[in-house]
Amino acid sequence: MNDRSESTYVCVVTGASRGIGKATTEELERRGATVVTLGRDAARSTITCDLASFTSIRAAAAQILERWPRIALLVNNAGVQHLRRTVSVDGIEETLAVNHLAPFLLTRLLMPALDAGGVGRVLTLSSELARWGRVDFDDLQQTRRYNGTRAYLQSKLANIMFTLSLASRLSGSTVSAACVYPGLVVTDLMRERWWWRSRWLRPLWRAIFSTPNDAARTVVAAATLPAANGCCFTAGGRTVRVPGPALDPAAQQRLWDETVRLVGVDF
Repeated sequence: MNDRSESTYVCVVTGASRGIGKATTEELERRGATVVTLGRDAARSTITCDLASFTSIRAAAAQILERWPRIALLVNNAGVQHLRRTVSVDGIEETLAVNHLAPFLLTRLLMPALDAGGVGRVLTLSSELARWGRVDFDDLQQTRRYNGTRAYLQSKLANIMFTLSLASRLSGSTVSAACVYPGLVVTDLMRERWWWRSRWLRPLWRAIFSTPNDAARTVVAAATLPAANGCCFTAGGRTVRVPGPALDPAAQQRLWDETVRLVGVDF
């Protein structure tokens, strides 16, 4: 992996207790990597971390830096999609907090270890559906009228914009940043929707959606391909065109500035 011995390949994966994160962890371990998993479930995670809490993210990052000073790969996988507006302990709309702000903060805090690793890579999971997203700078946290789908699509578009901005800042360094479109996958991300929980509809979802193992192979392919900086990858390691709104330099900078304001750190 990345032209290094797999025995020294240390990976950090968020949301690894189930779904895509769990399958990605298993695939990386199968290839000989050491995987550090982050999640709220202490029994299923290497390090307990609530990604809706800046304090928890900072504590988790400090533990990682102390125990694994060199990291080859960070997979920002964890995500939420709430039916009703939920606020984090920091007073931030939780879809934005977990899906966008947490990857930004965790990546920033782990950058010394990624840089020390020799050839580091940051993969952030987005979605093909991001093309229908819009970053509402006038109401980023949807305080006026909340819609769970709109909040989710905004966060996935923000993932791409963050990746492109980060890739530009990392140009010339040993660390690269890329996005992954894992496909439509059977996970419990939409567990709050009745039609997703319905037992009689489950065979339909299994027939239409990919499996977490399929998605994991896409993630691992993106982790091992060369020249990944600023790319978005989908199944088979193919690169895909990013949505037009994500390419707007002014919007990228505006999102970056607002994110810095909310999390309290810059790169």
